[in-house]
Amino acid sequence: MPHGAPRGLRTASLAALLSLALPATAGAQGLVANLPGLGPTSFSITNTTIGRYRGVNFDRNVHDDDFFSLTERLDIAVQAAPWRLYLRLDGFSPFNHDTSCSTVEAELCYLHSNWRPGSYDTSAPANYANVGNLLPERVNLRYQRRGITAELGDYYQVFGRGLALAFRKVDPIGLDTTLRGGRFEYERERLTVRAFGGLANPQNLDPISLLVYPDPQDLLTGLSLAARAGRDGDIEVSGHVVHTGFERDAAASRQDDVDVAGWRFEAPSLFDGALTLYGEADMLRRTSRTRIDDRGNQNGPTRVTWGRGVYASAQLITGRWTFLAEWKDYTNYLVAPTQLGGSAPRDVARIYSTAPSLERDDQRIFTNANTRGARLRVDYAFESAPWILTLNSVLYGWSDHFDTTGAITDPWDAQYGYLTTHTYFAMRRRSRPAMQSSGQPAQGNTAGGASLGSGSAGGASVARVAPGDFNLIATVGYRREFHAGTAPTTGGIEPEFQAGDVKHESVQADIDVAFPVGSNDSIEIRVDNRFERNFVFDRITGFDLAQLVAGVRGGVSVSWSHGLPFVLSGTLRWDNTNRPVGEASLFENPFGRAPDPSNRAVDPRLPTLYPSAELRWNFTVNNFVRVFGGWTPGGRLCSGGVCRDVPLFSGAVAELVLRI
Repeated sequence: MPHGAPRGLRTASLAALLSLALPATAGAQGLVANLPGLGPTSFSITNTTIGRYRGVNFDRNVHDDDFFSLTERLDIAVQAAPWRLYLRLDGFSPFNHDTSCSTVEAELCYLHSNWRPGSYDTSAPANYANVGNLLPERVNLRYQRRGITAELGDYYQVFGRGLALAFRKVDPIGLDTTLRGGRFEYERERLTVRAFGGLANPQNLDPISLLVYPDPQDLLTGLSLAARAGRDGDIEVSGHVVHTGFERDAAASRQDDVDVAGWRFEAPSLFDGALTLYGEADMLRRTSRTRIDDRGNQNGPTRVTWGRGVYASAQLITGRWTFLAEWKDYTNYLVAPTQLGGSAPRDVARIYSTAPSLERDDQRIFTNANTRGARLRVDYAFESAPWILTLNSVLYGWSDHFDTTGAITDPWDAQYGYLTTHTYFAMRRRSRPAMQSSGQPAQGNTAGGASLGSGSAGGASVARVAPGDFNLIATVGYRREFHAGTAPTTGGIEPEFQAGDVKHESVQADIDVAFPVGSNDSIEIRVDNRFERNFVFDRITGFDLAQLVAGVRGGVSVSWSHGLPFVLSGTLRWDNTNRPVGEASLFENPFGRAPDPSNRAVDPRLPTLYPSAELRWNFTVNNFVRVFGGWTPGGRLCSGGVCRDVPLFSGAVAELVLRI
């Protein structure tokens, strides 16, 4: 590497060479050495290199199209019981990107290098060049022995089902947030104590948008105390408190403090595992100080609002039947400050809790912060055949309306509430796993085309299936969101909406089948399709099949696996739900119309067809290369009640992962 090369490229090349050189002297489990004073010490190194070309993403910003980028991540772990040290170094640089933004539109040129640890990037806006850039992306020292766990640095922490606190990875939508500080846990017999404190530390590079987030100065502290009862300790009762002090919002001149206190009850295995119970109730208090100047002086009122989060579930297994019932009541329950009042998180770097949504894990939802309802799921497994049937139904109300005092209305508000029903039927076939020559079940491979191309959920996978057998899962469902009441009227004017008017309606179906082809190959075919209609400006009333089938989104994916190491996938997705009425034909300008830099007033036309292909080769047990090319649609992606909006992707991505 020439001496004059950028520091980031030199770091990336050094990391890649290190990972290429070390596997020759390492086994499948990493390196192990006897060190003085530590004894047997294991070393593991993972280097991830991602090269990306991003084309046009069909938004109005022409400064983030047609460029290349390099993402580098080096993970190093050293373990000598009872100690473990973990370090992660991240780096990102865009190339050939447009930097011609004027002073007025500087925010449109948001692509900047970010190497951690590094130095201040003087070319970046001031709020991106903070002291956090001088530190590694992740660093953690853990001590674990005799029921004591102590951690310093970056760590994940979740209380219960995530209502009060959930710092964890959400890979399907590209979220990775830790706490940077200290954590202590003590577990002895029937008692567990957990305490933590630290600053929120989101992954600075958003792997989907490629935006570099500054580290927010949000301080969190908390405590949890759990006690177990019963002959086998199979009943647990616990209480917890969490305090969050958010940094001052300069744009809104506002500073929030949030306190959450609650308790949990859990019985995961009653009556030899036949019955599982869980319950959690939390109260939330938000204290908002307004009109805070740069010196911290307050010139406005202090407002206190309250919310509650209640979740309960019960699962019963009896014979061939399984019953699952869940209840949620989240009333004005959002831990992070918001852009849209109380309906959605302020940004994806500030999702600090993940309350269960009761919906399908990938279901798009508008809000999970002000909603109340229930779910019932029934499964039946045939005794003499490898089939499982599932019926799932959800009914809940929600609201995003604020009254004249600024308070959000109740989820079951008779006038401004919405009702959502979602029922689907699923059929699954269980297969015998394919066996390797060693007699061990073979592992499946994941192509993950959409995941690689845009960082979003999706992509095909191939599950190895025994000769003559097959896997299958098929679902069909209907979902409807509608107004619970009628808007007030004055002066004889027709109300804006009436009870029963539709906000969203969809019919969805999908099928996924995998089967062997020959002795060492497998094919997986997945088809999903959704007909839907959504409120835009005009009222939607009644049931209109012609309107419903006019909006469609879905896709088909075919994946071929040769042995374990090689997977090839081809995907075609379609989506016309973001096209204006009259331009929604799937085959009218199917690859869209890019924005015109000379005429910003003309909106680009989004594509309706999104073809892509992906190849993955596992050239050793721990190392692989993956190449993706094509298009993936943007929009709202969700995973277990956490949602975010992602941009459309067009271009190519190559990823190399090397492990020892």
